[in-house]
Amino acid sequence: MVIVLFCAISLLFIVMYLLVPGDAAEVSLGNQATPERIENLRAQLGLDRSIWTQYAIYLWNFLHFDLGTSYELNRSVTSVISDYLPATAYLALAALILETAIGISWGMYLSRKKSRSLQGASAIASSIMLATPVFFLGMILQYIFASKLKLLPISGLGGWNPLNLILPAMSLAAAQGAIIAGITKYSLDNEMNKPYILAARARGLSRRQAINIHALRNALGPVVTILGIDLGILMGGAMITEIVFSWPGLGRMTYFAAQSRDVPLVLGGVIVLVIVFIVINTFIDILYGLLDPRIRLGARAS
Repeated sequence: MVIVLFCAISLLFIVMYLLVPGDAAEVSLGNQATPERIENLRAQLGLDRSIWTQYAIYLWNFLHFDLGTSYELNRSVTSVISDYLPATAYLALAALILETAIGISWGMYLSRKKSRSLQGASAIASSIMLATPVFFLGMILQYIFASKLKLLPISGLGGWNPLNLILPAMSLAAAQGAIIAGITKYSLDNEMNKPYILAARARGLSRRQAINIHALRNALGPVVTILGIDLGILMGGAMITEIVFSWPGLGRMTYFAAQSRDVPLVLGGVIVLVIVFIVINTFIDILYGLLDPRIRLGARAS
């Protein structure tokens, strides 16, 4: 975890300071920029120091839980992120719950029903969902359910109104729900061919009972892996959805911070997402053993 986090910080720092043209002083001054004013502002922001000095200072501050100060807002990055992170977590968790419920339920249904026509139709629908860009799907949903039918709000957080959450959560969950359904079906089909399932069927259990009682828990390992990755992706990849739906989240904040070259705010926003991603995946590793005794007991058994 520490190595991944250190590499992420280093890579982001190099990209923002060395590969992106311009700097915060030029962007902040805009049309009022003169060489003298740019140099004065660069000195105030510490941008006149060498890149390695700035890097060392940033790492030292990070170790002391200080993400710096936003150039544009003149506030601590931590306080700015704390304002936007809850909205992103709210949207990401809603999308994750939606894709989990739909994906696992549909995957179980496909595993129980051995209908070629149903599986073919499901494969076509999944391909369409995976091929449709999130922003395009979001605009279609806005047009149908908000503009035409007037059933749901078109954008915004709406004072944490659950109705405002439906369209952006559906946009984020559509493609991933199709992936979860496919993995659930594949994992269940593999488990159903194993000896312990054959023994359960021999004792008189129906296919449905064998899936619900025995196979599902052991088949959830790959599904949990994808869900853990998805939560990290949803936290960081909700940027386009947040822009389309004017959702005041961390992704949208990072986008506008990057436009204004607010390096501390961009770094802080992405680093928080990296930390969330790393913690989630470590938790998934632990959850494996709780779901599947074969993993938990494997070392002692051998």
